[in-house]
Amino acid sequence: MLVPQEISLLVSSDPSQGARNLSADGSQFDVFFDEPLQIPRDALNITVTAPESTVWWTIPNISAKNNNNKLYIFGDDNQAVPVPKLYIVDIDDGLYDLSGLNNTVLSKLEALGARTDPTPLINFGSNTATQRVVIRFNYSNTTVDFTPPDTPRDILGFDSQVLGPYVSAPLDIPADNVAAFNQINSFLIKSDLVNRGIRFNNAYSQIITQVLIDVLPGSQIVSSPRHPAVTNAQELAGTNRNQLRFYLTDQRSQPVDTNGEYWTSRITIKYYLPMVVG
Repeated sequence: MLVPQEISLLVSSDPSQGARNLSADGSQFDVFFDEPLQIPRDALNITVTAPESTVWWTIPNISAKNNNNKLYIFGDDNQAVPVPKLYIVDIDDGLYDLSGLNNTVLSKLEALGARTDPTPLINFGSNTATQRVVIRFNYSNTTVDFTPPDTPRDILGFDSQVLGPYVSAPLDIPADNVAAFNQINSFLIKSDLVNRGIRFNNAYSQIITQVLIDVLPGSQIVSSPRHPAVTNAQELAGTNRNQLRFYLTDQRSQPVDTNGEYWTSRITIKYYLPMVVG
């Protein structure tokens, strides 16, 4: 007869909980076992699932690492007699929506001495019907330069170009493309526990689970799918592992910057052992 067996693992990227070799971006870590993880050689129908995982939804979509954290805006200053000048807005690393980015840019422009009276140089808005960002130019001699590669033009949906100056203002200029603030649509947790893992289209890359984003920015995702994906892992038969490595990536299998937060996963290994009865 076949007797079911089960091994449960709870892994965390937190070094205080035993994680080692944590990468600088927080996306990869190792777990070492004092008591090795052993699967008998005669184990049958070995499967791996990840019934529960937690990830903080704080992955920056604008950052120095992403090389998209500057805006180059030319316009009047806040003196009695306005004098046009270049303002380089250095955007703090963060996970932004359009409203948050607009507030940050306006605050930075004000701190740099750009004109605020009676209105700021620009405002970011949106056309919800077309899903495109709209920049309102409040003064005719204002320009926004999206030609430097370190601007958030891709997130905002603008092509590489200089916008302005314009003959008249205020004037609304819509983006060339749909906004792309959602740089990450889901997370993938991978591990060298498995050779292949879950198939993603026509490829295998050691995926053990997908974590869907179902919370607001700044919140913790608690992923507990009703029917966790099952990975066949018969190659584990006869293994004796002292170390496992885990990876957190985006949907394109690119490592993510966890912004200093830790992530976890609960993993279940199931198999059957043949037993002789009687």
